[in-house]
Amino acid sequence: MDREDQADRRERKALGAAMSSGVELRHAFVLAPILAVSIGGVVAGLSGRGADDAFLADQRNPTRVNAEAVEELMLTTAPDPEPPHARSATRSRCDAEGRRELRNPWRCTVQYRSGSVARFVVTIKSDGSYVGDYVGDTARATGCCLRLPAAE
Repeated sequence: MDREDQADRRERKALGAAMSSGVELRHAFVLAPILAVSIGGVVAGLSGRGADDAFLADQRNPTRVNAEAVEELMLTTAPDPEPPHARSATRSRCDAEGRRELRNPWRCTVQYRSGSVARFVVTIKSDGSYVGDYVGDTARATGCCLRLPAAE
């Protein structure tokens, strides 16, 4: 009977090994795709985190609006306060009051062919357009588009 027990034990051992390797193989087939997708997600996430060169250049060297650009904008687009409100400026002078990139608000004085002089408080928008409020009046002038100087 001892012989039979040893044979049974060997057979059970062989069957158990085959069964356990089948179970391990099944686990490997389930885990392998999950692991592959996880690694792919990590790689995609990390590569998408790369820096945008144009954005970094703007952050390192922000564009600062200068007085000449605002003066040119007002000279070519600010309407005369006198009828027929032509865009006939002959001279403009602007001073920035802000310290950030757009340096808002700006105080501008514009002289026209008609002899009139208009004073504006100008706010430059990020798209290059502006809103200018006439000082001492409720009128408002709008215009476009400021040529931003290249980043330094």
